[in-house]
Amino acid sequence: MPVVPNGVACVASALDHAGHDVRVLDLCFARDPHRLARETSREFNPDVIGLSVRNIDNSDLIALEHYTPAAASLLDTLRASAPRAQVIAGGAAFGVAPEALSDELGIEHAVAGDGERATPALIAELAAGRTPGAIPGVVRRVDGRRVLTPPGGDGALDSLPPVHMHRWLDLKRYERRGGTVPIQTKRGCVFKCIYCTYLNVEGWGYRLRDPELVADEIEELAREAHIRHFEFVDSTFNAPPRHAMSVCEAIARRNLKVHLDTTNFTPATASPELLALMRRAGFKWLGITAESASDPVLESLQKGFDVSQLRTVAANVSRAGMGVLWIFLIGGPGETKATLEETLRFAAERLDSGDAVYLTVGLRVYPGTTLHRIAIDEGVVP
Repeated sequence: MPVVPNGVACVASALDHAGHDVRVLDLCFARDPHRLARETSREFNPDVIGLSVRNIDNSDLIALEHYTPAAASLLDTLRASAPRAQVIAGGAAFGVAPEALSDELGIEHAVAGDGERATPALIAELAAGRTPGAIPGVVRRVDGRRVLTPPGGDGALDSLPPVHMHRWLDLKRYERRGGTVPIQTKRGCVFKCIYCTYLNVEGWGYRLRDPELVADEIEELAREAHIRHFEFVDSTFNAPPRHAMSVCEAIARRNLKVHLDTTNFTPATASPELLALMRRAGFKWLGITAESASDPVLESLQKGFDVSQLRTVAANVSRAGMGVLWIFLIGGPGETKATLEETLRFAAERLDSGDAVYLTVGLRVYPGTTLHRIAIDEGVVP
């Protein structure tokens, strides 16, 4: 399923708002990305090229594929075709491993975390011929080593320029290929799942958007870009629950007749009232990130809920008239044959009820996570 690069559109809008001449080159569907990148950079002749990297690898234990070699190869092409341009990089991958990835790709400056304020600030310094200093969220080289100035965690999301995603990206092409258009109602997270990188990428705590502005964005894309299918890509859509309810109410009032879904739904907070509002707003199904159906494993993963809550949510979602994709991670700390059997029995029950199940084997150990510290303590990684 192709993933719409929402972050690229956010940064492009911020740079455009700052007065820069911006062009977005989306290589997702390019048959020859190198040729297209070469031709476009020569034609546009940019002063600065920004490369967005979403994932470091495919997180597949069985068939692991690293994406950094492809990104490095593309950077070589861009540098050769636009030798006077300064190259910067960003994207979610840099929020996960900013210093190491900057070294791997040979990037002088990179942005980790939110890009809408850091990128214009960085480019303003480069345009003025100054060596960028300690800009929040920017990775730079100091005395031969990489230094990340911690992101500011600016809470004022509603003051950012409107994204107008369809201006920068061919959204219908994504929709035709099975992709969904991403919508954020907030950034950040308060849960403590031991494997998760959201705290690295978006920070601790919630930065909430005005529900009416969220509904405005969906209405604009439905009206002007004829998009019908939207996916909420918050860390957890339904937390905090009152905000999720307000978002659903704002959408439902407009009678947009859109299809909504999310694969980031926690069983920790899922009242029948919220589920009824979600159904009214346009949800047909949702993905529940259960990860396990065994209490010892849920506790070790620090998920914030137990199996009894899983069963309650399963019944409530069914009564609300929505389907579920149950998402499980197999092989975390504390996993045994017995705990795995518990999860598989629950999965079988949900399949019998008409839901879907998605299982992955093995947890990716990302830097800066609690799982990383556990892996060090247990000698799994040095």
